Amino acid sequence: MNLFDGLLGAIGFLTTLPAGKTNRFVHLQKRTYLFPVAGVLIGIILGVIATILMVLLPGHPGIFSVLMIISIYCLTGFNHLDALSDFGDGITAHGSREKKVGALKDMALGTGGVAFIVLYFLLLFVLIQSLVAIEIGTRLGSGIGISLLVAEVASKHSMITTASLGKPIHQGMGSVIADNTGPWQLLVSFLILAAVCTVAMGVAGLAVLVMAMLLSVVVVVISNRHFGGINGDCIGTSNELARLVALGTTFIIYSGGLVAWMPW
Repeated sequence: MNLFDGLLGAIGFLTTLPAGKTNRFVHLQKRTYLFPVAGVLIGIILGVIATILMVLLPGHPGIFSVLMIISIYCLTGFNHLDALSDFGDGITAHGSREKKVGALKDMALGTGGVAFIVLYFLLLFVLIQSLVAIEIGTRLGSGIGISLLVAEVASKHSMITTASLGKPIHQGMGSVIADNTGPWQLLVSFLILAAVCTVAMGVAGLAVLVMAMLLSVVVVVISNRHFGGINGDCIGTSNELARLVALGTTFIIYSGGLVAWMPW
């Protein structure tokens, strides 16, 4: 029962879907490997929406991209997007580490945060539109839907990777997640999603997952340099940036790769 409550806690925490009692987050704390399981649900829903939109809007990649972005945030909410803006404010702030942490935690939106959000949406729009424009063949069928599914599960695993590798800088939601995420949770999450990504896209899916993990390492390194560790905003930032990295990796793979020796 606690496992089921933990899964509902993950769904309630990561989506706007009704997931019952709010105290289920307590059961999620020691089962953070369930984040990616909730990511599978998110990915399936977005994949279905993408497939429907491709049928309804053939030949309109721009409109499709806008509607998919709206769908992503209607389903997942804006918490992680807010984290990305705070992260942008923090790392672009001038001065001491204390001032950077202050900017990271400040509720007001600064220039750095605005720039990060604008660039993020531009890249997300371009990547989705570019994926629509190429033919994607996967083990589970053709289309953008599978790519979005793999991107979502990879982005949720990226959060687990960041929480596992990072050191919390203060008490809060981020420290609760990080303190309860260790090598075991990271391994379980990876094994679950490696299977999901491989079934969905073969070796290419595994490559997408690994690239999302590498993005997490970059976020942790940047966070350590600017803030001396991580907080919830750094974890949420991993989710958003890993989505871009996953979609970008998928585009590189299915558009022919950057170099001739790529195995896909």
